[in-house]
Amino acid sequence: MAAGDEVTSPELWRCDPDELGELLQEKEKAVWLLQVEVLDIVAAIHRGNVGKTLGHRNTLGMLQDLLRLSPTEAFRRYKRALNLCPSQALTGETLAPTLSIASEAMRRGELADSQIDTIVGVVTRLPARVTIKDREEAEASLVEHAKRYTAPGLAKVGRRIHDHLDPDGPAPSEHENETPRRELSLHTGTDGRLNFSGSFDSETGTLFSEILSPLAKPRPAENGTPDQRSVSERNGDALAEALNLIADSGKLPIQGAERPHLTITMTWDMLRDRLGVAYPHSGAPISPEGVRRLACDADIIPMVLGSDSVPLDVGRNERLITPALRKALIARETKAAPDAGDHPAGRGGTTCSTGPMVGILALRIACSCAIAAIV
Repeated sequence: MAAGDEVTSPELWRCDPDELGELLQEKEKAVWLLQVEVLDIVAAIHRGNVGKTLGHRNTLGMLQDLLRLSPTEAFRRYKRALNLCPSQALTGETLAPTLSIASEAMRRGELADSQIDTIVGVVTRLPARVTIKDREEAEASLVEHAKRYTAPGLAKVGRRIHDHLDPDGPAPSEHENETPRRELSLHTGTDGRLNFSGSFDSETGTLFSEILSPLAKPRPAENGTPDQRSVSERNGDALAEALNLIADSGKLPIQGAERPHLTITMTWDMLRDRLGVAYPHSGAPISPEGVRRLACDADIIPMVLGSDSVPLDVGRNERLITPALRKALIARETKAAPDAGDHPAGRGGTTCSTGPMVGILALRIACSCAIAAIV
């Protein structure tokens, strides 16, 4: 089958592998060349402000309305047209494209759309202090590398170009120095999984990476089997481990007059039989098995609710005397008995019911003289 012959779909299966590969490249190049014509039209629409003339919001709005493009794809075509198509001066003179080297390669059908977007992004982000000569050399280098690399490979080349031409990076503004931009969006799904996205400033990002790096290292099994987790899975496990370390540090701020805590509502049968769904205070459901794992190293305070969800009894997370009760007991016994100051404080409590604190009612003095007095 000769190159350039028209081939219909039913006949494609007759082609050998080499012919199919050549045919794919040929048709894709034809698509690229047609895209050049589309970009020239977009550039003409922008120059003549045709979008508003025809009742659209602007050129981007016209692309979205007429071609049914997403805002992202419409912006990509608009940006390609601005940088790779000729423009017009106020005097009517035709001006060369901003990226003339990439424009020539595009018009020869040598650049895919993703490669074009990468080249445009790399060159247009160079700071103004970079000379025209350096810009042109950077553009020419990217076009040459596009013969061998896909868009991700070109992006790596672009990063090396930026490191060479702008080693210090963009200088942060005074506002950025005072209030670094940090964003974190959280969304809890119906299954209780937490999805999040965001970005940190460079200093916070570096700290975040340094914390996760040792925790995200591959961990072979005891029998020597390599770690089967992907990089994203190891990072997720590392973040979960880091959160546990933070929670155990005891340095988190107080909320609701307590250290960070988790309130979970479930029946005893659910916890015992591992059936059903428990609901934390946040509202995201957790399985009883998940609750059991949380309870492994947690302080548990049981609460008994009545039929109308009225609390009938609230327990404590420890049975020992708290520091506050210990101080109250010492002060009370000292006032009640002048010789009580000789008793070894902190070894017991009192059964007297006249104290000002309810917790003291459960305490008994462990020293012999107090026992004798009680008897």
